[in-house]
Amino acid sequence: MRRFFLLLMAFVLCRPALAFIPFFHGARSLALGYSTRAFNYDLNAAFINPAMLAALGASLGGYQYQQSVFDFRDSCGRLAGIDVHELEDFQALAEGRKSEVLGVLKEVFASTTALSGFQVRHPGYAGRGYAVAVAFVDAAVVHPLSNPVLDKPASEISNADIASLEMRFIGFHYSDYSLSLAFPVSRALSMGATAHYLKGRNVEFKAPLASEPLRGGVDAHECLQSAWTAADNDFSKFSLDLGFSAEFNPYFRAALTVKNATEPAIATGAGELRLARRVVAGLAFRPDRQLGLYMDVDLSAGDLYHNGHDVQPLSIGVEKGLFENRLFLRVGLLGDLAAKYFLGSRANVLYGLGLGFNLGNFLVDLAMGLDPLGRIKSLGVSGFYLLGGKN
Repeated sequence: MRRFFLLLMAFVLCRPALAFIPFFHGARSLALGYSTRAFNYDLNAAFINPAMLAALGASLGGYQYQQSVFDFRDSCGRLAGIDVHELEDFQALAEGRKSEVLGVLKEVFASTTALSGFQVRHPGYAGRGYAVAVAFVDAAVVHPLSNPVLDKPASEISNADIASLEMRFIGFHYSDYSLSLAFPVSRALSMGATAHYLKGRNVEFKAPLASEPLRGGVDAHECLQSAWTAADNDFSKFSLDLGFSAEFNPYFRAALTVKNATEPAIATGAGELRLARRVVAGLAFRPDRQLGLYMDVDLSAGDLYHNGHDVQPLSIGVEKGLFENRLFLRVGLLGDLAAKYFLGSRANVLYGLGLGFNLGNFLVDLAMGLDPLGRIKSLGVSGFYLLGGKN
């Protein structure tokens, strides 16, 4: 009864499907730009790097809710600036307006960044060497399908050409039941694994620009929501994550994780999605108990958004504790090494900001993620209740 109470005591408000698209695990991860693979002290170690559970200093329970929308190129905003009647009767537009509309469409369809997002409710419990959790996930990816008609001059493009422009929608509504185990291999090395049982519904479909759910200038969240709420194809699948953690000295820690180690394939109504195996390395430098510098990087690029374009995430974060670690200040960024631009307004980058509060037996984290234009794309609040021990 007491453990059940612990699960309800903590509250979290936080970009994705756990297995299907990259996303943060907890508000601290978001604030640090996802760079927590080599140092994490809460339930989220089970998803970030299960090996760290071997050194967990206290048993704790929590409940998390995460929410995020990634649309760095503002594809939905650009499309919303085009009236649906202009798409349906493109040939009737003035030549100047044709060029404007065609320019927007070219920019949207040339983007290699998928529109993606998620919302996750996530209770769980962790102790030294183990964790159990369940996540209730809504997630989606939307991206344009390449089309040669956009290479034509505006004067030669017909209404039928515009009608042939389509977006691909992939949506998920599922539960992730997970069990993590970890153990020390030696004094400096630990390893762990997390088994996921995924069960729910998915959907995959294509939609012309002038039709539902794109018709009417929907925003990014509405666009993604239309995909995961349409999920109607039942599926179930097992997935496995592996993690390793090494402590070189009191200041340096390193980590290596293998996400989706078995590369499971998920059947959809339109085909099959294979979950890309990700090998991610992490490094933590903590010169004292109040300062931490972190970095995570995917060791190779992969098609993580199921849109035919490879990405290679790189995360960097800095954490500073104040008042004997009663308050934490956090900043971070998540970039893409495979992209043409790593920083700046044209880069696929997310900036993280956050606070952490150590309130005795309660840990509370707040975070938000911003795009290069300063728009809030992710929010996070994490809460855990400690049963005992010390971090």
